[in-house]
Amino acid sequence: MQKSVWKTKSGKYESIPSVWAGMGARRRRGLRILPKDQGYFVHVTSRTAGRAFLFGDEEKRVLVGMIRQWAEFSQLAVLTHCVMDNHFHVMLWVPGNVSLSHEQLKAKLAMVWPEPKVEAWEEAYQNQAPQIQASMDAAVRERLGNLPEFMRVLKQSYTCWFNRTHDRKGTLWDSRYRSVVVDQQPLSLLSVTAYIDLNPLRAGMVADPMAYPWGGYGSAVSGDSYAQKGLKALVHVAKGRKPDQLFFYQAKKVFTSGVAFWHQAVEQVQQSNAQILLPQSWHDVQAFYRLWLMSKGEDKSENRRHSAKVRQRKGMDPAQVLAEFEALGHVDLCEALTQKMRCFTQGVAVGSPGFLEELMAQYPDCFGSERRQAGKDVRAVDGAWMNLREVD
Repeated sequence: MQKSVWKTKSGKYESIPSVWAGMGARRRRGLRILPKDQGYFVHVTSRTAGRAFLFGDEEKRVLVGMIRQWAEFSQLAVLTHCVMDNHFHVMLWVPGNVSLSHEQLKAKLAMVWPEPKVEAWEEAYQNQAPQIQASMDAAVRERLGNLPEFMRVLKQSYTCWFNRTHDRKGTLWDSRYRSVVVDQQPLSLLSVTAYIDLNPLRAGMVADPMAYPWGGYGSAVSGDSYAQKGLKALVHVAKGRKPDQLFFYQAKKVFTSGVAFWHQAVEQVQQSNAQILLPQSWHDVQAFYRLWLMSKGEDKSENRRHSAKVRQRKGMDPAQVLAEFEALGHVDLCEALTQKMRCFTQGVAVGSPGFLEELMAQYPDCFGSERRQAGKDVRAVDGAWMNLREVD
């Protein structure tokens, strides 16, 4: 290897390799392999230092919130996620190009900066020459659609919160995050997202992935609109819609009613000139995705065709999987309410719209004069029940 001369602070000259650290034979960190100048799907994961089990319910809630906050700032789309006791997974769509005006960039900063800091930045911006203003905008724009920057600020922000909350110091994460770029073909994309949402099932923490509140699928079944939006986007991509069009443009949507099995998505993609049939409601999206999860999450311990490693994985009873396919993947009201237990403790009453209207009429002073409707929708039960809340 060629050598070059380097002068140290002591004034002495030493020979060092001419190849920069991170490249060539001496690199200790592998290169981050990410597509250039195009959008892509990627699965990222990171684990706590020493694999310590540090995350309880509150820690998981905050981490999910930060993932969504920084993804929105970075112009990334979260398709699904799963936060376990000592690590997390996220499936993301990273755009190939992000072009925003100065006002849009300012709005982005307002998502993650306190108002005084945004005002100070804007004041400094207005006092600069056009060339400096362009460089300030470029510095913010470079952070958008940037996976390494997203992961850096996410992990640093969460470490600061965690250490402050638990009165600790030092690193929280074990080494670098891992990233795996995923082809947008249905089989690849759906297989990786299923792997993410099946993590708590494989770990023996739940008997059904929808029972885990810190996973994308479990959150969506419980009524989380953000998680539902991500899985709906996933299903639409799997059925042939272009990701760029799906995530960043308002195009005319072509929908159809009814339930579609996962294998029909592959057939639709192959018919490039055929009309793309997209499930419109969360009810149909959920059925589509649930059937795929059931097929991937089945217990294979009794199936000798699989390897010993596969047979050791925890999974769902084959009889239960068969019952799910017979039910076309639909989750009935009782099961949905089980995942939405908060509706029984938040507010003052739950029930039919007529029941809630009558109850509110008996206590008019407890509600604002502008209140016209008593019941609020309980997400995940499609309007079957409503909740009386927001008492003044």
